[in-house]
Amino acid sequence: MIASTEDANTQLQSKLSRHQSNLLLARLQRKVPIEHVSTTIAGISYPWTRVIDPDKLLEHALQNNEDGNVETDPFWAATWRAAIGLDRYIGTLPDLHGIDVLELGGGSGRAGIATALRGANVCITDASNMALLMCRYNARFVANKVYVRRLDWAKPFELQRRFPIIIGSDIVYNPSLYPILEPCLRHFLSDNGVVLLSEPQRHTGDRFEKWIRAAGWNCQPSLIDLNDGERQIRIFRCQLA
Repeated sequence: MIASTEDANTQLQSKLSRHQSNLLLARLQRKVPIEHVSTTIAGISYPWTRVIDPDKLLEHALQNNEDGNVETDPFWAATWRAAIGLDRYIGTLPDLHGIDVLELGGGSGRAGIATALRGANVCITDASNMALLMCRYNARFVANKVYVRRLDWAKPFELQRRFPIIIGSDIVYNPSLYPILEPCLRHFLSDNGVVLLSEPQRHTGDRFEKWIRAAGWNCQPSLIDLNDGERQIRIFRCQLA
């Protein structure tokens, strides 16, 4: 268990050596301005590295007509409320020790790391190399439980594995991606497996719920209150009918 940044260095064993971690950190620092903070993940204090001003990355992408380009898409740079909600929902699940979990659209790694801290073996994927770099660094304390892979949803065959649990936070905001996402879920999900997707009750989430049911899935929504004065996070629990 991680009680503080200092404790993390002494209590957790990682497959990443200090030298490897320093190399990752140097690569990050060359690409984006970052800061080191502490955040609560899986109910404990965890050392976290984040982009100082993700809005500037978004402005740069828009100014350079890079919106929608997975390599320059800056949305990975923020920790979205949906990831925090998914973290809390995962904490209500039965024992995850030894369970293989796939995260789609992992960004900087919040939900996947939360799942690993609860004992699961997690494959965190994203289409952005910058997101994967940040994720690898943030996951350095649980590297024995996490591996990070680049994944294009349109080419799921590049990763030949199946998982009993698939997770994703705030990945259903764009309806144009649903026809790519759904076959990807089918490709990776084990028989009788479950997909857990979180989003902050956007209208696109309403559309996704109807769409995924029409595609042959059972979909059960539930709500997680973050007690922050904003809308509750909606969790879609999806299984093939």
